[in-house]
Parts: sequence; C-alpha cells; structure tokens
Amino acid sequence: MNKSAPMEYEKAIEYIDQMIRDGELVTGSRLPTERTISEHLGIGRNSTREALSILHGMGMIRRVQGSGNYVTGDAHRAIRQICTMMLALGTITKKDVCEFRRVLEKSACLLLSEKGVPADERRQFEEILAAMESADEKTLPALDRDFHTMLLRATGNSLMVTVLDAIAEVYQKWIDIVIRKTGKDEKNRLQAYHKGIYTSLAEADTDLALRFVDDHYDLIEEMLEL
Repeated sequence: MNKSAPMEYEKAIEYIDQMIRDGELVTGSRLPTERTISEHLGIGRNSTREALSILHGMGMIRRVQGSGNYVTGDAHRAIRQICTMMLALGTITKKDVCEFRRVLEKSACLLLSEKGVPADERRQFEEILAAMESADEKTLPALDRDFHTMLLRATGNSLMVTVLDAIAEVYQKWIDIVIRKTGKDEKNRLQAYHKGIYTSLAEADTDLALRFVDDHYDLIEEMLEL
C-alpha cells in the first residue's frame, strides 16, 4: 500500500527542515517569506502559515513583528510539551522522570570523570553551594535547579543540557513541593548530597559521586512518595 501523499503544510515543514540540514539556515537565520515558500512549493499560503505556526509552537522558530520568522533551535520547548502531555495522558509517570534525571546525572558524572570539571564551572559550583547554605524555601528551588544544570553544562554536552532544561520545567513544580516539605534534617541531607557530588567530582572520585547522586534521588523520591 502506498503511503498517503503529504499534506501541504507537511511539505513546508520538510522544506524548512531540509534547508536547516543542508546548512542553508542556521540559528538566527531569517526564513524565506510565506509567499516565497508557497510559490516555491506550489502550495497555499494558509498551508505555509500553518507549518510556521507548528514550528513556532515547537520552539524551532520565533516571530519578529514586522521582520519575519527566525530559526531559534529552541528544542527544549518541544521536549517539555511532549513530556507534559505524556504525563497528563499517563504514558509516563513522575517516577519515570525522576529515574531519567538520575540516569542523566550519573552519565554526566561519568563524562566529568574523564574530562574533569573546568575551572569556571568549579567556581560557579562553589558559589551555588555557598548560597544554598543560607537559602530558604523561596530561594532554594532556583539554586537546586542551578546546581543540576551546572552539572550537565560542565560536561560540554549540549544535548544533555537541552534535555535537562526541558525536563526541569516539568520537574520544578515537584521540587517546589519537596522544598516546602523539607525540614531541617532533610535540608541538611540535600545540602550534603549536593556538596558531595561536587567534591567527589573535583577530587576525581567517580564512584563516590555516583553514590551521592543516588542518595540525592533516593531522598527526592522518598519525599515525593514515589
């Protein structure tokens, strides 16, 4: 059986995708106008407009009033939307997300054990950890996110950072709940685990860093009652 012919808007999406893959469009590039795309493909402008709306919703392009559409490469919005929808539908669970983050961060630790923690990232880790010492329930969630983002960013792996950014937006509201439930003992434990992850990596003790990641997520899952 032959596959159905693509819809007109799909032709426009494929055309733009091909331009990106061919290097004709890069981040910051201005897309051809609706009229240009429509005439080149022989499709209606409404179809082109629909394609651009879909790409905008995915975070791949941004609209600038009076100027046109530009490539952003902001894929994390699309990943976040997909994860949010999958959670709503029950396709994935909170525990799945927590387990994914655990694995992602342990992978980051393994990469950092090979590459080492760059000097600038070491300074930023130490600043975040110092700020955590006096943080309250209003400021701690943002610092927690900064710490875990820095862990991924230090690897230099852009895909890891993109995926974490997307997942973090889904995950953050759960962390807010955890922080509100956190007593002095739990806060001290979380702080010890954060510090342990960084210190172990700085001292090139990969096995200990991995244990601290597990301790951290064991506590998070316990507090989320997963």
